[in-house]
Amino acid sequence: MISWEQFSVRLQLGGLEPRAASEWSTWASHNERSVSFCSKGRWRQAHRALGRLDTAHKQARSLLATGWTPSEAVHGFIRGRNTKSAAAVHSGTRFALALDLKDFFGQVSMDRVAERLGQRFDERVCNWIEGACFREGTIPLGYRTSPVLSNLAFIEMDTSIQSVAESHGLKYTRWVDDLVFSGDNISDELLTEVDGLLSLDGWTLNNNKTRFMRRSPYVLGLYVGQDVDRPRLPRQLKRKLLVETFHFSRLGFDHFSHPGVMSPGRLFGRVAYANVIEPELAKLLNERITSGHRVK
Repeated sequence: MISWEQFSVRLQLGGLEPRAASEWSTWASHNERSVSFCSKGRWRQAHRALGRLDTAHKQARSLLATGWTPSEAVHGFIRGRNTKSAAAVHSGTRFALALDLKDFFGQVSMDRVAERLGQRFDERVCNWIEGACFREGTIPLGYRTSPVLSNLAFIEMDTSIQSVAESHGLKYTRWVDDLVFSGDNISDELLTEVDGLLSLDGWTLNNNKTRFMRRSPYVLGLYVGQDVDRPRLPRQLKRKLLVETFHFSRLGFDHFSHPGVMSPGRLFGRVAYANVIEPELAKLLNERITSGHRVK
């Protein structure tokens, strides 16, 4: 078990005495700021740790991630796993079902992780975690510690859902709040069973985002249908990239003065993503980008 003395040295909290969670919460509020950002057309609020709190969060993140093993089904916030690895599990599938956890971080309270944290850290450390890593009772967007705490909170549910999926002969992955099932036959019974499991433990689905994909299944924006052996970029995106890089290779940055085209950051970012998903296609795209940079 990690004591406060060990923990405070690792987190560079020297000079700060252990205190109640509420007092750590006040301390944390003086070492952060709120930021607003727009995501998918909706404004959201995040917390950005500053100074000593941010330094502590960096160290705490690694300590919180040790001592337990996430499910193989989890691909979000796990080193060596990403959207491609999550989608690859479902490559060549016939059908898919995608579910979305409603306000996932907002459903993660200290109660959901207290028992596991108590097995690894002493009470004084747990007080710091509750006060310095939670905001208004849940983990906030923006804190470095929130991703690992979210996975820890969902670890038992991942195992339960995995068992249900296997009993139906299906594959299961979770990317943060996106739960995906795939196989040759996906029934309403599976949805009812998974929803029941989640509800029993107090988790809520965003039913507006539930999608049965019986034709052209996509996982995290990548095509994984029966005719592919690995995730592919959507055809529409590939066509867009091929057209835009062609014109950029001939016009250079003058290409971006035309209406309806991607911004430089968006185009170059999509090409970089193609490097990860489809290296063969990306080779041609990168050649065109290089040619475009040479245009004067």
